[in-house]
Amino acid sequence: MQQLMISFEGAAAPREILDGVQRGAIASFCLFGHLNSRAPAPLRELTESLRHAAQRGGQPVPLLGIDQEGGQLMAVVQGATELPGNMALGATRSPELAEQAGRVLGRELLAMGINLNFAPSLDVNINPTNPVVGIRSFGADPALVTELGLAMIRGMQAEGVIATAKHFPGHGDTTTDTHHAHVVVSHPLERIETVELYPFRAAIQAGVKAIMTAHILFTALDGERPATISPPILTGYLRERLGFKGVLITDAMDMHAVARYGREASVRMALEAGADLVLLAHLPGQMELIRDLAPLARPAALNRIAALRAQADRPLPDFDVIGCAEHQQIAQTIADRAITLVRDAGRLPLHPAPDDEIAVITPEPVDLTPADTSSHVTIALADAIRQRHPRTRAYELPHRAGPDEIAALLHAVEEADVVIVGTISADQHAGQTELVRALHARGQCPIVIALRTPYDLAAFPMIETYLCAYSIRPVAVEAAARALFGEIEATGVLPGAIPESQA
Repeated sequence: MQQLMISFEGAAAPREILDGVQRGAIASFCLFGHLNSRAPAPLRELTESLRHAAQRGGQPVPLLGIDQEGGQLMAVVQGATELPGNMALGATRSPELAEQAGRVLGRELLAMGINLNFAPSLDVNINPTNPVVGIRSFGADPALVTELGLAMIRGMQAEGVIATAKHFPGHGDTTTDTHHAHVVVSHPLERIETVELYPFRAAIQAGVKAIMTAHILFTALDGERPATISPPILTGYLRERLGFKGVLITDAMDMHAVARYGREASVRMALEAGADLVLLAHLPGQMELIRDLAPLARPAALNRIAALRAQADRPLPDFDVIGCAEHQQIAQTIADRAITLVRDAGRLPLHPAPDDEIAVITPEPVDLTPADTSSHVTIALADAIRQRHPRTRAYELPHRAGPDEIAALLHAVEEADVVIVGTISADQHAGQTELVRALHARGQCPIVIALRTPYDLAAFPMIETYLCAYSIRPVAVEAAARALFGEIEATGVLPGAIPESQA
């Protein structure tokens, strides 16, 4: 059943999987960093084994997909170029940099043998409390999202990797994560067509090769079923009205918003709705599903999959392109140009005296959503600042810090001459907000750097010096340090408005 996208655990494919590829039963894979490998070299070995299995059976190259968005969600690191992410690109306002980012992603993934990237997100993040999109979006303006999204698609596909526009019809105006719950968008069709659907329509016209569905109920298009299992949305609207002729891929089918229908029932419903590839992700019994659902295969879908596999059969670049100096410089340039100085009371650039002590507090990085790999990142903001001022001390605020932990931190930094606080979604995490407000109340006037979404200022509007870096990746914290010390000008522009104060 070539319409089911398989996943498996291990750095080597099980024999059953290789046999399925060889005989043509399996046409595509979703690889995961936590299941397969986060490092480029083992992934190249794995993808080569899958490609060789296809060759032995006279089959075309399988579709080998992964989530390598940059920023918050990067399945592969350990030497791969760590781009700061889409919202950082939104702050640069540069389609040229977005296209370069797409080329970096394309070259490096193809060098690992991966020919399909589940990126970019074309979600218009107009809801600051969105728990799952956030910095994965280019911003809150449909035109900006479209311009930068198309540039990234253009760059990625020019390097031979299939780009996937997601999450259709749009996940930007939600307050719930479909990994965990049923989500409803009840806007009228006119509004959806001018906001959520706007970037997807443009991407289709520009030739994006794949689109990923959202597990969201759009009442204006289908009052009963989430988009992933909705014939009116996938067949009626996307295929017939928008004219999409590429491959339609579902989001992961183990997510609650669709998994609640049952393992086999939800997959069957997605196939019947018009999905070409159903991404099984962590669902159990995948080989059983291949056998049981084989009668549901549709010739039109199989033809589209075959055409995409033919396009994906490209020579692989040299492995040493991964993490090369050129790519690292592109990542740093994006990060530098993204830094946004929202407000300053004349404190920047910093000119600390040799004996001044700088205290740098950053939150413990955790995965705030399953679509997140932040827990594998070390936030090196203090290290970047220490390179410029040796008397710099680093402190970490635990996730969901309680009163005792906050009090201990406040005591530890009470003698510091400069306090710099990095925040991650502080507008939604009370411990960070309490810490920043307490520092300000006792007169230490902390400099705050938002390391994820830019909306944190709403939680502590009294802060006078506030920057946005949009990422915890090394290039982003390096860019923040450069801006603090006046080595670069903070030229970034907010990709979305900061909401009214929560004070």
